[in-house]
Amino acid sequence: MALQTQLDSFRANFEQDMHRKTVLDNEALRVKNAGVEARALQAGQRAPDFALRDMAGNQVSLAQLHAEGPLALIFYRGLW
Repeated sequence: MALQTQLDSFRANFEQDMHRKTVLDNEALRVKNAGVEARALQAGQRAPDFALRDMAGNQVSLAQLHAEGPLALIFYRGLW
């Protein structure tokens, strides 16, 4: 592949990622301005029980996982 083609592809991907970042940043600001942040759980607080599907499609609850031992909830916001 020619260098110019590679550079053009890199630039297109970079610009697309920057657009996604802008959208995510705008949504984060909208949520913060709505007061959601003030009502969010703080570190160390107990989360209410909830259930989600795992990668195999099985429903797994927080209570099920907690019964197996201590756990930590991590919400990762990123571009992927």
